[in-house]
Amino acid sequence: MLILLPLFAFITADAAEVRTAALVNFNTCAKPEWPKEALREEESGTVHMKFLIDEEGKVLDSLVQTSSGSSLLDDAAINGIRSCAFTPATLNGVAVRGWQKMQYVWSLETDELVRKTKEEAVKYRAAAIEGDAAALYQLAQLFRNRIVFPFDNEKYMQLLRMSADRSHPEAEYELGANYNSGVILGKDPSQALAWYQRAADHGHPSAQYRLGDYYESGTSVRQDLAQAASWYRLAAEQGEPAAELAMGRLHETGQVVERSAEQAGVWYRKAADAGNTEAAYRLARLYLQANDTSHAVLWFTVAAKDRVGQAEAALANLYFTGAGVPQSDEQGLKYLYRAANAGDAPAMRQLGLMLSQGLRTAADTQQGKLWLDKAERLGSPAQPGDIVRFQP
Repeated sequence: MLILLPLFAFITADAAEVRTAALVNFNTCAKPEWPKEALREEESGTVHMKFLIDEEGKVLDSLVQTSSGSSLLDDAAINGIRSCAFTPATLNGVAVRGWQKMQYVWSLETDELVRKTKEEAVKYRAAAIEGDAAALYQLAQLFRNRIVFPFDNEKYMQLLRMSADRSHPEAEYELGANYNSGVILGKDPSQALAWYQRAADHGHPSAQYRLGDYYESGTSVRQDLAQAASWYRLAAEQGEPAAELAMGRLHETGQVVERSAEQAGVWYRKAADAGNTEAAYRLARLYLQANDTSHAVLWFTVAAKDRVGQAEAALANLYFTGAGVPQSDEQGLKYLYRAANAGDAPAMRQLGLMLSQGLRTAADTQQGKLWLDKAERLGSPAQPGDIVRFQP
C-alpha cells in the first residue's frame, strides 16, 4: 500500500516565501512487485522513503529513511515508485527541486491475518452500531489500508466522518488532513482548520502543531504569533517533534517567547533525538555559533544523511576549510554537489562561482554559468567580483 506522507504548502513566518511540496500522481503508479525471495521468506513491513523530484517532475534521487527490515522489499518499493509521475515542488510559483516523503506497506495476507482482521471487523461493527467513535475510526482504517478488505474510499470517508462527528481526536485530525492535502477530498483550508481546531481542543498533538503553523503563517486565520506559540508549546510538551522544532526556532529568534540559544538548543535536541533532521541541522548551527565545531560536525552529519541540503552545504565548507574534519576538497565537492542538486540556492551559487573561477576544482565556465543562473532564479544571485568565502 502506497501512502503519501503529509507534506503541506507553507508560508514562512515573514510571508516572503510560499512553497509547495512535490506531489505524486497516484494514477500513474504501478504496484511494486513483491520479490519472490521475500515472498518465500514471508517478509513484510513498512518502508519510509524520500524522493528528490526535479523541476520537470522526474525522480533524481531516492533515500530509505526507515527500512521495512528487508533490503529486498526496500529496493522493490523504491524501484516501483520511481515509475510514478510527480508534480514538482514550487517556490513562489516557480518549479524547483524538492524532496517528497512516502511510505509503502508490505503486508502478507496470511490465513492468520485474515482470520484476525475479520474477527476485529466483527467486533468493531458491533461497537460502531452502538455509536462508539473509536470503533468507527478503526472500521474506516480497514477500508483505507487495503488489508483483507478492498480499498473503498466512500466507506472510508463515511466512517471517518461519523467518528469525527463523535469527537474522536484521531478521526478529527485525519479529516482535517484530508481537507488540507486535497488528495482524497477537495482541498478546503477552512474545513481543514475547523477539524484541526476540534482535534487540538481534544488534545491531539499533531493537530495542535498544525494550528500553530496556521497561526504563524496566517493561513485561513489572521496571523497571530502568540497563538502560534501557545499551540506549539502544547504540542511540544506532548513530544510532537515538529512542534519541538518550532519552539526551538521561536526561542532562537526571540519571536513572542524569550530569545534564548540555550532554550532553543533544548527544544532542537528533543526534536533531533526524535528523528527530526531539520532540528539536527539547526542544533548544529547553534553549536557552530558557540565555536563547538566537533558537536556541529556531528549534527550536520546526522542531517546530511537525511539529505538536508543546508547541512550538506555546511559540511562541504567544513571539509574545504578543515574545520572539525580532515581537510578534503573531494569531500567538500561531494557534499556541495549534493546540496546544489537538491535545490539549495546558496550551494548552487557557491558551486557556480567555484566552477567559474576554478576554485578547488577544474574551471568550467559553462557549467558555472548554469549553476549561477539556477541560483539567480531562486533568489540567490551572484554579484560582479564575488569571492567564495567557504563559510559553513
